[in-house]
Amino acid sequence: MCLNKFSVIIAALLISFPFAKAEALFGFSARAAQNEMIEQVRTAYAEGDYKTVEEISREFLLKYPSASKKRLKDVYLSLGGAYKAEGQYDKALLVYNEAVEFLPKDEDVNIALGGIYLIGGLTDNAKEIYRKVLVINKANKDALLGLARAHYYDGFFSRATMFFKEYEQASQGEDLSASFFYYYAMAQYFSNHSDLALELAFKSLSAEETPDTLLLIAKIYKNSADEKNALKYLNAALEKAPSREDIYLTKALWFAFDKDTAAEGGKMADAVLRKDGRDKLALFIKYLSLLRLGASEAQSSIYLKKITDLEGDQLIDKFADKIYKAGKK
Repeated sequence: MCLNKFSVIIAALLISFPFAKAEALFGFSARAAQNEMIEQVRTAYAEGDYKTVEEISREFLLKYPSASKKRLKDVYLSLGGAYKAEGQYDKALLVYNEAVEFLPKDEDVNIALGGIYLIGGLTDNAKEIYRKVLVINKANKDALLGLARAHYYDGFFSRATMFFKEYEQASQGEDLSASFFYYYAMAQYFSNHSDLALELAFKSLSAEETPDTLLLIAKIYKNSADEKNALKYLNAALEKAPSREDIYLTKALWFAFDKDTAAEGGKMADAVLRKDGRDKLALFIKYLSLLRLGASEAQSSIYLKKITDLEGDQLIDKFADKIYKAGKK
């Protein structure tokens, strides 16, 4: 009797073995196919072939919705990154939101979603995501930097500086980017911490010399009444980016405020107005330069009227009236 039972078991095993082997082989084949597709996605992404990334990634998600978390993460991040690189932020947002549904506690996926929220100006959503990441891992530096940027964009500069500082402390020993130091400096500048802002701005400049950093340094020196250095760095910014109208008009504005250079400031404004007669800052600079040169209110107010016609805002009348009276002193 025992022998018969043993024979039955052996027979059952022999019958089932081919099916078990086939199932194992099928699973191996599926994993191999997934790995091949992921490798194709990575290669295409590295080459900037985002259309191929999108096609293969979408196919992967349709065929293998139950793939491992690691594989799904790779594909979602690549697909979202491809849409982001192409400026299709709405599609990237959908992809990253879907990824978070599948991988709610994955730090990288959440950070990617927070970044898209920031790009779209949805700072409250971004902050919520970054706080969630810090609950998962309080040492996540990307979440600290994300909160700093979100508060900066919202104009909460003191809060921004707090998170910038935490990020810097968490990154000891690492080379921080010029962009990091620039925005940290800007937050300090808007918080009226000129010395700290200048120190950080020069760190940004050491990492990379950009027109924006040179302009920031110029403004800090200007606010500190260091006219020589202010003009030095403003000219350096203009030399670095001669087509940047905002830098050009900053120089024109500074010149217009000073009676000795007001005529030059007016000429600079004229150069812009010849290209665009509706440029409000250029119109204001022209108005201001005429005041500094002693023109009558009737002469100078021609430019002021053009601004108010464009703005439809009575507040500028009060502001301009104060400047007019100051210019007559």
